[in-house]
Amino acid sequence: MAKSKQSRSSRGELASGRELAFLVLCHLESYDEDEREDAVALFWRDPPGAPRAAEAGDDADVVAQAHAWSRQPTVRAFAERIVSEMVSRWSEVDALIEKTSRSWRVARMDRVDRNALRLAVVELANIPETPRAVVLSEVVRLASRYGSERSGRFVNGVAEALARALRPRKQQ
Repeated sequence: MAKSKQSRSSRGELASGRELAFLVLCHLESYDEDEREDAVALFWRDPPGAPRAAEAGDDADVVAQAHAWSRQPTVRAFAERIVSEMVSRWSEVDALIEKTSRSWRVARMDRVDRNALRLAVVELANIPETPRAVVLSEVVRLASRYGSERSGRFVNGVAEALARALRPRKQQ
């Protein structure tokens, strides 16, 4: 029974880490490519907190939650793993998304949609212990939560195509 409880807790921490990574990726778009590593280091050294939450208006809850997650070691470690991989392979990840989405350039996609897809690519390609279905479900959840009413459907379609390319289902 304790093992089951730990598994649920671990899944919750990973989902929180994934969401924190997603928020960091959205934040990094404010920086030039050559500034991203420094921006990530600054974020982890001084994560958004309560004073900034008050300034965030409608986003106050998100800022406060990101701050809380950044203080949880397991959550932060998982987020750092995703963000580090993304920063080191940004152009490669974006090229794969463009190739897969065919008629959509990454630059023309909504910020939420493209970062959910970036998250999907990094996790599908580099974190094999996360089940494919979990990755897809989570990126759709994030797109639906933070994006437009069409984001969930768009991300679902492109993420499924990315999953087929990066981590095909086993033949039965």
